[in-house]
Amino acid sequence: MSAIYSSLFSFSIAIFLGLFFYRLDNLENLKNKHFWIYALVGGITNISYALAVIHGELVRVMLLFFLSPVWTIPFTYWLLKEKIFPKNILAAILSVLGACIILWHPNLLISKIAISDFYAIIGGIGFALTNVLARYYNYFTVKEKSYSIWLGVILIALIVIPFFPLNIIESSINLNILFILFLLGLALLLTTMVVQLGLTMIEAVKASPIFLFEIIVVGISGYYLANEILSLKDFLGGIFIILGVLISSKK
Repeated sequence: MSAIYSSLFSFSIAIFLGLFFYRLDNLENLKNKHFWIYALVGGITNISYALAVIHGELVRVMLLFFLSPVWTIPFTYWLLKEKIFPKNILAAILSVLGACIILWHPNLLISKIAISDFYAIIGGIGFALTNVLARYYNYFTVKEKSYSIWLGVILIALIVIPFFPLNIIESSINLNILFILFLLGLALLLTTMVVQLGLTMIEAVKASPIFLFEIIVVGISGYYLANEILSLKDFLGGIFIILGVLISSKK
């Protein structure tokens, strides 16, 4: 199942579960254009990242996507009018440097630029803009922002579906696959709630370096779940990322 269809199905399940366990208290903001602007940015971000990961080299994709702290700084200055301190710039540089150390390999930049690279860049820019808009649209509740993201992914997926054939093997669809999609939808439900809550509580320039902690989690979980070996550069890059998080969070 391609990235578009898996995103469509899993986010649809997230909304379905949300209607039972995380129901919206007020539907009035569904008429607000800013609700759909947030949905559009969130949808483009998630779909772009999914396409980049599926169609591109994971190392290149993650490296380009995790440049998001760099994009966050101008968005924060432009929309939130927050003062950018030297520590925020330093934290972004350290975080990106840590990501580069972890993801670097000698042939990383030799191959030609692929469409997946553009997907990753678009996803990274959208990710940074989503973080900033989460605080900019502070009159939306966490529930409304969560639904906005879910609806945005479904909307963008439906728009681009004609360009991506299904290419699915019917015999591969079974109860295990449907159960995995259900669990993925549940995970998206919980993750979106937590992320939207977190983004309303901290500044955008602090959020982006913190999100880079995902790379460390990937390294640890890869070791225990996928039998991948943590190298010295993984630990060294992780130190830079943690330093970035600590510096950005320091008052």
